[in-house]
Amino acid sequence: MGRRLRLEAASTLSISILLIIASIYFLSNSLQLMQLDEPRVAASLLAAVIGLAMLSASVTLLRTWVIARVYEEARREEEGEGEIV
Repeated sequence: MGRRLRLEAASTLSISILLIIASIYFLSNSLQLMQLDEPRVAASLLAAVIGLAMLSASVTLLRTWVIARVYEEARREEEGEGEIV
């Protein structure tokens, strides 16, 4: 059970890091499209929206991961105190 939890935590972290990298790529691509001689407005706006959506998803995954870890530690401490008494 512990090994599975570590695998899920590692996969969550890796997915969120990949989403952050992809969002930075899309946001920088959006800026490059805006700076062209003939700016590609629709493409740059779409790239910006995709980048922001990916960034939002990665932050949500990281937040959920942190909350789950804090909850697990609190539960373990509560179970440990119950055994002592």
